[in-house]
Amino acid sequence: MIQKLKPFLPHFLLALSGAISVFSFAPLYLFPLMWLSLAALTFFIQKSASPKAAAWRGFSFGLGFFLANIYWVFISLNTFGGVPAPMAAGGVLVLAAYMALFPALAGWLTLKLPSPASLRVLLLPTVFILTEWLRGWLFTGFPWASIGYSQSPMTPLAGYAPIGGVYLIGWLLCLCVALIVSKPKWLKGWGIVAGIWLAGWGLNQQEWTSKVGEPVKVSLVQGNISQDIKWDNAFYLGSLKNYLELTQKTRGQLVVLPETAIPSFISSVPDWYPKMLRDAVAPRKADLILGIPVLGAHEAEYYNAATVMSDPALPLYKKQHLVPFGEFIPLPWLFNWIYQFMDMPLSGFSRGAVKQAPFSLASGQIAANICYEDVFGREIINALPEATMLVNLSNLAWFDGSWAAAQHAQMSQTRALETGRYMLRATNTGVTAIIDEKGRFKKVLPERQAGILEGTAQNRSGSPPYAWGGDYPLLIALGSLLIALGLLKRRQ
Repeated sequence: MIQKLKPFLPHFLLALSGAISVFSFAPLYLFPLMWLSLAALTFFIQKSASPKAAAWRGFSFGLGFFLANIYWVFISLNTFGGVPAPMAAGGVLVLAAYMALFPALAGWLTLKLPSPASLRVLLLPTVFILTEWLRGWLFTGFPWASIGYSQSPMTPLAGYAPIGGVYLIGWLLCLCVALIVSKPKWLKGWGIVAGIWLAGWGLNQQEWTSKVGEPVKVSLVQGNISQDIKWDNAFYLGSLKNYLELTQKTRGQLVVLPETAIPSFISSVPDWYPKMLRDAVAPRKADLILGIPVLGAHEAEYYNAATVMSDPALPLYKKQHLVPFGEFIPLPWLFNWIYQFMDMPLSGFSRGAVKQAPFSLASGQIAANICYEDVFGREIINALPEATMLVNLSNLAWFDGSWAAAQHAQMSQTRALETGRYMLRATNTGVTAIIDEKGRFKKVLPERQAGILEGTAQNRSGSPPYAWGGDYPLLIALGSLLIALGLLKRRQ
């Protein structure tokens, strides 16, 4: 019996290793666990008998990794989406299995691609990060739990974020692990690892952007409206009153309310409400940004948007990267049937323009992004160099009580590092926070309670290297590295 199970032992250990990676991300930030997780993956792929065997091992690792890191999708589907529990669990399993295909591809390529034996240590880090980038791009992308986030912002590797973003952090992390696992007694390898860390520490001391003006007083409002009543007409006026009363208590020059703080189109809002919101901030001439769905120019066209409510002209930012299945239906001819089981209000949003001008306000050039958008570093940099501050408006009540909100906030920390900008997070239920240009939390509001986070934020100008090229310089470099390894092998 034991002999029959022995071939499955590596797969079990890999799935377990993938699963423990969840503790390396927020809210626990146990970053060494990602090193252990990747060490197991590296060891077992190197010991694989064939590319096919390596692919299956990569898949096992990925399945454990993603089941642990996106378990909260079940809460969204079942608790708030109304999907029956067995179907919701099956949906999470299918999504995790799809995402596990990318580390499976990395395993296959590691054994399939040519390379000199002395340089094979470079293969897995390179193909792993290339496939991870592919996961964040294909079918609009889902880059959640990219491994680089596990080292940001608290390790020296985070110092590389302004240079090459989260994927450069991930590649260097994989390289360090591969050097240690492949050649544990090679002193030069340990020297390279130490050099990478020391250089990262030095880069983290670098000021990539400059201060603009004096610090701005900001007020970030957290309404704590439960998702099960947020879109219920019986609670509509109560929700409006909740945000009005909180806004009246704010003291900042920039006041930010969360995504869909007003849960209806502006045409459905009582006439008195926008005026009372403006009156709440008018005495100190403060700027007020909030989330609201807006109608487009054509029939059945509507957007998830942010507007400057303190400006009667209501300038808009329209969300451009929508959440699959939550905000739009991918391949409707294939997936439309799912919606008979789901309760997803306003699930047919239109996309805004890829590049939109920041809000030009007294408090700064404020670039808004909405919820899921700040998971995509390559898109956040579209606001630079004009934007002097970033603002994220989110509603993560869909995943209430899970680690999704903390994981999302860690990605916001990395966006702050990549852009050299403050990131203000105004959320419905958390994590509402002020994040500085180094990705550090300056102030955080406790989750799942109504309140106002009062603090200061600094406008900044200038562009770190990542803001100029995004992910593309790294992708070109890694692709060139694979070609070079192949050519060197052919010469041998």
